[in-house]
Amino acid sequence: MKGKALAILTALTPALTFAAEGAAGGSSDRALFYGLLALAAGLAIGLAALGTGIGMGHAVRGTQEGIARNPNVGGRLQTIMFIGLAFIETLALYALLFSIVFVFTGIFTGKAGF
Repeated sequence: MKGKALAILTALTPALTFAAEGAAGGSSDRALFYGLLALAAGLAIGLAALGTGIGMGHAVRGTQEGIARNPNVGGRLQTIMFIGLAFIETLALYALLFSIVFVFTGIFTGKAGF
């Protein structure tokens, strides 16, 4: 339970920071935007991790069932499984990359460096 509360507070830290700036004379719309952006980035990472974890579990289960049915092809099945796991993990890394780009580059504000 403590871990969930810490994750929520970590995700909302940018929103609270910008809200304090908004109260000091800045824009509260800007604070809301960046807070929701941070929340969306955290949600994207969480859903990507959930999906890839489920996918990896199914891949490993299928490989182990195949090896149990036919032990002679165990080496080939494990090789194919590891290649598939690498592709599945790449999806989670892409979600992390996009979240980092969206949060830290300013791509939505028009101040991006590209």
